[in-house]
Amino acid sequence: MEYRRLGRSGLNISSLVLGTMNFGRPTEEKEAFGIVDAAIDAGINVIDCADIYVKGESERILGRALVRNKKRRQILLTTKVYNRMGPGPNDQGNSRHHIIEGCEQSLKRLQTDTIDIYYLHRSDFNVPQDESLAALDLLVRQGKIRYVACSTFPPWRTVEALMLADRYHYPKFVCEQPPYNLLDRRIENEFIPMCRAYDMGIMSWSPLAHGVLAGKYTDASKLPKGSRGTLRKVFGDRITQAGIDVGKKFVKKADQLGYPAAQLAIAWVLHQPGITGTIIGPRTLEQLEDTLPAAGIALKKKDLAFFDELVSPGRYVVNYFNTSGWML
Repeated sequence: MEYRRLGRSGLNISSLVLGTMNFGRPTEEKEAFGIVDAAIDAGINVIDCADIYVKGESERILGRALVRNKKRRQILLTTKVYNRMGPGPNDQGNSRHHIIEGCEQSLKRLQTDTIDIYYLHRSDFNVPQDESLAALDLLVRQGKIRYVACSTFPPWRTVEALMLADRYHYPKFVCEQPPYNLLDRRIENEFIPMCRAYDMGIMSWSPLAHGVLAGKYTDASKLPKGSRGTLRKVFGDRITQAGIDVGKKFVKKADQLGYPAAQLAIAWVLHQPGITGTIIGPRTLEQLEDTLPAAGIALKKKDLAFFDELVSPGRYVVNYFNTSGWML
């Protein structure tokens, strides 16, 4: 396993990050335990979660997994706050109230006393960022979180947060978590240059483009039952014929190079400048084992040039920012 420096934090993280969005639906608890154990044994030292995943069930399963295997201290544990977690008017967003309450509940579900990296899951345009940062600062001072980060923020909001942190001596974001795969390369325009300029890490999500780059789809109008695209509408909206057409060419190239397409899609992300790690979200232990070798793939310049011809740098053919609320 390769380890890379996570921005200003100085933490060394595995280039592959275990994502747990599937824990609880569709991945059952026993299978999830096996995935967590195998990931840690393979050298993965970051496990990513969020309160919204299956309305807290993913955190509960992950917490039980780490209590069971007694390996909590071997990994960096991340989770997130922002999304609606209850019926009340203040059960969502990045207000001081919701951030503090969200952290307390996540700590209980995860059965831990500290969250290593705590993300604001999305930017909240209804709350001044100094309020959000003040809440995160309090949690750091209390020892309940160690580092703060953001996910799918507009770059200008991230820079604003960094400036406010400078002014008020609040903790600075150490990492951004945007979508990134060959079908949507827009983070190359502003996200990556920003993160490199301000020494922030990038843990990107959806390297397989929901399986499109692994060749799991042939017709956008006929998605296989139980596939990623059928689980939620926002996932299904990302499965387009234009993306599938690129995916077919990608799979053909993978065959020529002698790699499984899923491994090649992950390796492509890890070869891009500024990327610290990418999140893999296996549903099964077999899927995890199939993707682990991606961390060791070395691509040649001519191969990378071929992928640039499929989708030009900074461009996109499928919108993976469709949950951001701000990217047009």
